[in-house]
Amino acid sequence: MNRKILLLNLCLLALLASLGWMLRVRWLEARAKERAVLSQVPRHTELLPPPSPALPAPAAASEYQEVVAKTLFSKDRDPNVVIIVPPPPPPQPEEPIPPRPTYHGQMAFTDPVAFLSLDGKNQKSYKVGDQVGPFKLEAFDHDQIKFEWNGKTLEYKLGELKPKESGAQQVQNVQAAAPPPPPPPSKPASNQTPVIGAEAGGDRRDCVYGDKTPAGTMKDGYRKVMGNGLIGEICFWERVK
Repeated sequence: MNRKILLLNLCLLALLASLGWMLRVRWLEARAKERAVLSQVPRHTELLPPPSPALPAPAAASEYQEVVAKTLFSKDRDPNVVIIVPPPPPPQPEEPIPPRPTYHGQMAFTDPVAFLSLDGKNQKSYKVGDQVGPFKLEAFDHDQIKFEWNGKTLEYKLGELKPKESGAQQVQNVQAAAPPPPPPPSKPASNQTPVIGAEAGGDRRDCVYGDKTPAGTMKDGYRKVMGNGLIGEICFWERVK
């Protein structure tokens, strides 16, 4: 038992001596490295001066315009002058177009001319370029006609400018185109005594209501005339010359 303890102590002493020797070796190496570093001569390095800082840009007036305009002592101060522009005047109403000329026809023997009138009655021949009242004749053909008025070109169909027929004239045209009415059937002779009415002007006298004598009856130098008119049957006595 004592031998084992003694042997163990000898091992521990040997280990301790080995550790001490290794520690000394490391310490000596560190001291030698330290002396080697401290014994070196430092290298001289030339230091260059730092570059000069860039100069600040000059201040522009636009950068502090808002500071000058909005002063702290007067919030409503504003250097911008407000110019009040009055509203434009209302547009002038467009001048109405004068009454258009009336077209009556055209002729093209030498220079083409158009027959126009301003009142619908007094016709006059006009060439291209002539002044027709307030209008200037620019061009015309068999379908349409062009006028210049106040810098504007007015185009019309010839049918729009032709004179309009009145109601009485239209009735006369229709009656002229219609076939004549058949003559009234002859009436048998009547035993009634014919009666002549009052004077109607000229060589005519009115018929009396209820007179049934037929047309062509003679009495006191008058002949009875009967026919159909626009408003119905007509009857009068006409003096025989």
